Formats: sequence, structure tokens, C-alpha cells
Amino acid sequence: MRINALYVIIKLVERCNLKCSYCYYYTPENAEVYQRPTLMPDACLDDLIGYVQQALLQAPVRRVVFGFHGGEPTLAKAAKVRSFCTAARERLQPHVDVDFTLQTNGVHLSEDWLQLISEQGMGVGISIDGDRALHDRYRIDHQDRGSYDRVCANLHKLQSLDPARPIRLTALAVMGEGFDGLAHYRHLVEDLGIRRIKFLFVDNTADSPLAKPELEKLSQELCEVFDHWLLHDRNRVRVTLFDTAVRGLLASHYDRRGTRDRVTMGFALLSDGRIRIQDDFMIASDWFWSQTELNVRTSAFTDYLHQPHLQQLLHELSHVPKACQDCRFAESCAGGEPAHRYSRDRSFDNRSVYCEALYRFYSHVEARLGAGSRILSERNELPAMTTSAA
Repeated sequence: MRINALYVIIKLVERCNLKCSYCYYYTPENAEVYQRPTLMPDACLDDLIGYVQQALLQAPVRRVVFGFHGGEPTLAKAAKVRSFCTAARERLQPHVDVDFTLQTNGVHLSEDWLQLISEQGMGVGISIDGDRALHDRYRIDHQDRGSYDRVCANLHKLQSLDPARPIRLTALAVMGEGFDGLAHYRHLVEDLGIRRIKFLFVDNTADSPLAKPELEKLSQELCEVFDHWLLHDRNRVRVTLFDTAVRGLLASHYDRRGTRDRVTMGFALLSDGRIRIQDDFMIASDWFWSQTELNVRTSAFTDYLHQPHLQQLLHELSHVPKACQDCRFAESCAGGEPAHRYSRDRSFDNRSVYCEALYRFYSHVEARLGAGSRILSERNELPAMTTSAA
């Protein structure tokens, strides 16, 4: 196994200035968050750099990405983060590429934070759940005020940063209740000028199956957005879900699949120094909360690598689940996100809770790619891509 990138989620601030209705972090199961330091101590950040230095000696890693997360990381002073970035580059960059990202709700971005983002060329993920009415239905502050106007004001500041130091700005949009695919997409692209979008499925596992009409509606919304993007925006807007589907289908069809022994691996560092598997898997609650307790001060990266939970997760990421092996999209979809496949009885060996929507969406994308390849074939530019019957 080779690690293409090590993604380190830094829980810089363990509190948030919003109380989003669908938040997975501030739940009764994670009540211990209120017992941890609100702000990660500088000593813990220093320990992290040493931990990663040792990791580079223990496993081949090409790139390290530090992601500032929370809570809401911009509640910390930018000067604190700047000191960490400087130290991380000085101590690690002779041996590995180092990058930084920021996941923010976009409500609070000081001028110092904006300058830091530009200086470091940070990738920035900003959460926007549609137009004002939809966004403010879910993403409210502790005074029950909507956050849309404040988020858009800071989005425009990010878009106005020095073009000589470009940042990668991505809108994260949850496809929750009220998601109106095409209207939502066009608002992000045409009204807000977004050029990178990551649509997120609502956190669900196979233990909580969704109603068939809900899945049908979701797939229809995605297909409509894909067609619009394909016709109008494919050369100027990047949508992560569409990239994944297109690349997977083409690689599968033309037998260009790479080996599955290269992974992007991640872990989260909590403000008290504990290390654990990233938050994506918190919805697999009984599995997630039974992982081995590790600490950045007292453990090594190999301890994290060898813990049973991570080994199981790496297996899931590198193998198509048995439940999906007879599907014609087994190699291209690969079962979707592992967390969405989890159940208490069968662990991750299930179809995704979103399987029906994914199947319809992949069938639609496959048909569009097939039509496009036939046109190119007629021009003698590419062999025709055949599609299978649904």
C-alpha cells in the first residue's frame, strides 16, 4: 500500500458559531466534545508536526495536507495558524509536499484570515446550502438568525483575493430536504460565481433506509443538474460527484483502472491530542466509538496504521463490497461512500443507503457518455463507448 496523500484534520476550535440542524458533531453521542479544550493548544500543534515527521520515516507519503476544521476554525486567531503553517513547512517541506486547507461556514473571516489564506494558497471549502431561504432554514446561529448574507459577503471577499496567488475555493452543498437540484446549482454558479462544487449526501447508513420516492427524486435532481452542467458548464465548473462518475465509468469501460493499493489516508486530531478516524464515519456510531484510543504525544503513526478499525477501512476502500459485485457499476461506483454502506449486522458489506439513486445516476451518465462517444466515433476521433441495458 502506498499513501498518495496524508490528510490531517485539525480540530482547531471545538466550538461553532452556528447550530446547523443536520450537524453530526454536536450530538449526544459526541457530548465529550464539551470536555475538550475549546481551542487547540500550541503544544498540541507542535506535537502534531513531530508526529508527522515520524510518520514520514515509517510510511512512504508523497504529500501532507493539513485541514483546519472544527467546530469553526476561523474563531481562532489567524496569527496562531500562521505560526503553525510556517513551522510545518520549515520542518516537513524538505521531505514532502505540504499544503493547507480550511473548512469554514463562512460566517466569520477576518482580514488577517483572508491574508493568511492568500499567503498559503489554501484550499477553502465553504458551506452554502442553496439560496437564502433554503440556506437559512438549516444554517442558523445561536440567536436563530440566518447566516446566508454573512456567508455571501465573505464568499465575495474570498473571490476577490489576489489572483496572482490563486486559492481553490469549493462550495459544499448538502442535498437535504428541500434540495432543488438545478435551481440550487444555477444559484451557486450563475448568481454566486462558484466554480467548484461538492454536493454532499445527507449522513445516513444502511440501518436507516430511505423511501423509494425520496431516492427517485434525488436521482432525478442529479440527472438534471448533470445534463445542464454537460451542456453549459463542463469546461468552467468542476463538480466532484460528476468527476468521480465520469472518470470511474470511462476507466472501467476502457479498462484503464489503476491499482487500488494507492490511498489517500486521513486522521483527525482532537483539541486534547487524541487521534482518531475522520468524522465521515461518526454515523457508523457503534463501530466508530469502539476504535483504539491513541494520542499524538504517546503513540506513533504505525499504531494508527495497524489498528483494526483503520485496517478494515482500508480494505473497504480498496475492494468492491460483496453486496455490489454483481452490479454493472461495481468498478466505477465501488459502492459509494463506505459510511453510507454501514449496518450494525453486516458492518460495511451492504449496498449504499443511496444505492438506488446512485444506480439511476450512473446509468444516466453512462448513457450521456455513450451518446458523446458515438458522435466522436463517427468523426473517427474515439472508439464508440457501448452502454449496457439497465
